[in-house]
Formats: sequence, structure tokens, C-alpha cells
Amino acid sequence: MAEKTPTDDDDPHVLQEPSRAEAPGDWEIDEDDESPWLRGLWMLILAVLFELGRAILWITGVLQFLWLVFAKEKNAHIAAFGKDLADWLARITLYVTGASEERPFPFAKWGPEE
Repeated sequence: MAEKTPTDDDDPHVLQEPSRAEAPGDWEIDEDDESPWLRGLWMLILAVLFELGRAILWITGVLQFLWLVFAKEKNAHIAAFGKDLADWLARITLYVTGASEERPFPFAKWGPEE
């Protein structure tokens, strides 16, 4: 068995105590960060738009079903719109839940991200 020899890595390290010069009230807020109240307003607006998107989802679903019944095939335009709508609803969900800082359409491009 090899004996362990003391090295410089084994020496304890003394950590510096944080400076008390800056009180929490003195901290600066990043200019890029938006106000929580402004974000809350956008969250509310996007939640309302999400409900509008759900209504549009129902309408497109019924239209696609009727198209299937009468034309016996899927409508490619409705299917493509459905993919874009799903992406938009997902982006709203990410923003409202705080998983993303990027606001969806109309603040970003409609359709999937490249």
C-alpha cells in the first residue's frame, strides 16, 4: 500500500469573508432585466392570447376533421398552420412559466425557430 505524502493541495484554504460595505439595498439591478410588474403584465397578456390560441386550435381541428370527412385527405395548409400554432403555444408556455426570457410572436418571428 502506498503511503500518502502531504502536499500543498492538502493544506486548508482560508476563504475571504464577504464585504459588508454593500448592503442588499445598494445592489444594482441589471438594465437588461425587466421589472417584475412589467413581466407580470406580459405574462397576463400572453395567457389571454394563449386562450385565444386554444380557441383557434379547436376551430382548426374541426376544419381539419371536416376536410378529412369530405375530401378524404388531410389539408396540408391546416396541418402546417397547426405546427406553427403548436410552436407558438409552446413558446408562450415557456415564457409564462419562466423557462424562457424570449417573448413569442408578435415579439418574435412566427413559426419554428431556426
